[in-house]
Amino acid sequence: MTRKMLNEKIEKRSISRISRFGLFAKEKISKDEIIWVSSEDTIKTIHVTELEKLVDSERQDWIDHCYQIGDYYHMDIDDTRLMNHSCEPNTLDFPKESPNAIIAARDIEKDEEITWNYLPFMNPFQVFHCNCGSKNCVKIVKKNAIIKNS
Repeated sequence: MTRKMLNEKIEKRSISRISRFGLFAKEKISKDEIIWVSSEDTIKTIHVTELEKLVDSERQDWIDHCYQIGDYYHMDIDDTRLMNHSCEPNTLDFPKESPNAIIAARDIEKDEEITWNYLPFMNPFQVFHCNCGSKNCVKIVKKNAIIKNS
């Protein structure tokens, strides 16, 4: 049986100002409410050497939607992979109380985009332009950038 990873109050939409797609609250989400729970049966994992062997389109999908931990790339197979980065994210990753979860850092209003801080999972060679629009946006996100979690 596959466990549901993404909070049911969240849906994918194609209207994100950050990227082509994003995840949005269908209703208010309270501070500390679980947004996403990690589950081994809903995450694909490949070794860094395997990434190079993929066809271009599949490799690009991994590059665009995965996160790296050590020598392995991990990609969620549900819509969680569409959660966009923000320099002022409204979620917190893996708090002590829920080490396999991402939780709401504050109340998230209906129709607000769900955002996450990508930095802890980026490798030193990854760099991308940020479109989050926050007042503290670093514009170019790279491993040594300083991001404030609200």
